Amino acid sequence: MANNESTNITGNKANEKLVQQKKEVSIVEDTDGTVRLCTSAVVAQKKQFVMQKVTDGYHWGAVEQQFLLMENPSPSTLDNNDALDFVESNMIVGTTSTPVLNVIFCSTDETKKQIYGLARIVSSVGVKRISGNGSVHLDKVILAVGYIDSSGEYHETGAGETAIPYTTTSGEYVERITQLFVNIPTGFSTGENRLAAHVGIYAHVDANTTGQVRINLTRGLADSYIELVMR
Repeated sequence: MANNESTNITGNKANEKLVQQKKEVSIVEDTDGTVRLCTSAVVAQKKQFVMQKVTDGYHWGAVEQQFLLMENPSPSTLDNNDALDFVESNMIVGTTSTPVLNVIFCSTDETKKQIYGLARIVSSVGVKRISGNGSVHLDKVILAVGYIDSSGEYHETGAGETAIPYTTTSGEYVERITQLFVNIPTGFSTGENRLAAHVGIYAHVDANTTGQVRINLTRGLADSYIELVMR
């Protein structure tokens, strides 16, 4: 090799870096003129996991997990079961704001990853009146990131909440979409754990009124999802 700028067959100059197969690769030139590739840490990737409901769940933590985080949405005709497109609360009868629906989603990704930084969580929720003449009030949504250990216990590593002061008298579901950026102050590994996300909804109703809320998980779509950095 000449003493000026050395290149390999890709045309990259010595000491420059390229990304190849999710690894950071440095091109170095030895003192004898030999050019070689040296790989370093795996490059951080931003990944998206869709929140889905399934009939036959993923077995993790001695539990059959039926609420999942999946890299791709389920087929739109999965099990020909429309009930997989959402998860509903019980009837809401309380007249003060209270948690009415809490769902924890478990990732099916079994690769060992480091998770840290900022997570973006998008959740699609619906609210409707079942009976009575009053209103149903959607108050706030809590979105959180964590992991499920091998015993099936959920551990929260970061959470946020946002007010959704929405009121309806509709007998059909009215859909609302919310987004939160949740900080993960202490990174964690998925080696012996599984990434998890938590969605919680607070709501209340007027006197002599009942209502209901749901989280939308439509098959074939990404109604609700989490997006975060993995290394």
